[in-house]
Formats: sequence, C-alpha cells, structure tokens
Amino acid sequence: MLFRKTTLWGLASLLSLTLPAAAVLIWHPSWWPLIVFVVWTFAVCAVIVALQRVKHREHSDRLLTHAQVSAIRTLSHHRHDWMNELQILYGYLRLNKPDKAVDVVDRIRGRMEQDSKVSQIGIPELATYLLSFRTVCDTMRLDLDIEDGLHLERLPYSAEKLSKTITGLVNVIRFRATSPISGENVLKLVLSQSEGELKIVMAYQGELAAADSVRAELEKCLEGIGKLDQGEEPAEHCEPARTMVIHFPLPA
Repeated sequence: MLFRKTTLWGLASLLSLTLPAAAVLIWHPSWWPLIVFVVWTFAVCAVIVALQRVKHREHSDRLLTHAQVSAIRTLSHHRHDWMNELQILYGYLRLNKPDKAVDVVDRIRGRMEQDSKVSQIGIPELATYLLSFRTVCDTMRLDLDIEDGLHLERLPYSAEKLSKTITGLVNVIRFRATSPISGENVLKLVLSQSEGELKIVMAYQGELAAADSVRAELEKCLEGIGKLDQGEEPAEHCEPARTMVIHFPLPA
C-alpha cells in the first residue's frame, strides 16, 4: 500500500511541473515564471528523492521481515527434528537398548557435522537455502554430503552465479518430485573437489513428473559453466532412481 502511495505521489509531483512550464510559455517575456519553474523543479526532485528513500526503506524492511520469518521456520523445523531424535533416543534408553541408542547418537552427530559443513561452505545465500530446505519443500528430502574443507567462495567462479546454479539444479528435481505412493523421495547431493574440478553428484530416488525434460532443464541451469553426465537409468519395474554428475572445471 505504501509503495503505491509513494509511486502516485511521485507521478503527481512530475505532472505538477506542467503548471510552471505552462507559465513559462504563457508569460515568456517575464523573468519570474522561469524562476518559479527552476524552484519548482528543485522541489519536485527533492520530493522524488525522499519518496525513493521511503520505498527503499520499505523494501529493506520487507526483506528483513522475510529473512526473520525464514529463520524462525528453519529453527522450528530443526527443533522438531531434534525433538523426534531425542524421543527415539529416550525410548531406546528406557528399553535398555544401548546399541540402538548409540545408532541414534551417531545419526544426530552426522547431521550436526553436515550442518556445520553447510554453514561453512562460503556462500551465505546457498548455505541458507540448503539449511532451510525442509521449510520450503515437503515432497522430497534433501541429504547432503559435503567434502571436508570445501569452500566454494575460493573457487574461480562468481559466488552469486555458483549459488544460483546449484540452487537451480536442486529446484529442477524439487519442482518435479511428486508425492510417492509409498516410501519417500530423496535427493542426495554430494559436493567435492578433486583433480582440478568441482564435482556435484545428484542421486535421486523417488517419483518424478516430466522426467524426460530433467536433463534439458539441468543443462539450462549450468549455462555453459559446467558439464552434465547422466548415469544409467533404472531397469524396468525397478524403483525410480537416477544419478546425475556435474563437473565444474577449475583452471590450473
């Protein structure tokens, strides 16, 4: 609403210049219409600058609110997941099953290690997307396996472009994942650096809509900065699964 009001006031200010401009044309032999026109123009410019500042402040406030809401949702989902794990752990301890309890602890530790690796990946925008994935997608689970010490911001690629590319690759699968009849859709994303390249392995298991166009959409996301290799498709009557490997060459 405020954005519309500031836009209308800006247009009204610009249109108001027609009044002193008309005065200049009508009383062109006189000097005072020109002075009024100059002063009026400066006033209109001041009003437009002030309105732009208001719009920018409103936009910044909206972005901040969105970021805060996303952070709250992410923390809420993580809290829910940890509570589930703790309840399972507590149940095994009550049943005196230490081996099962150790498995739960190992699973929790593994997830915490992966979250730590994601947070240190070097691109805040990408890290935020991966950590908050549970809050934006309910049709598939994203499992992450990131190589120790991998820092994407140190690679010879634009951090913004690399973030957009990896996010786009995940979204290609995310938007095609359909609710399975049984089981769960899972996309495992493995990021590693070796032999002069950044390697991303996408292993998806589950149901996909419009599967024939997946490869084309993935290649479109790469925009010439990477190469896509696709693994073997599942045999007929097997559970849907596919593996795609993306190579980002790194100059020596």
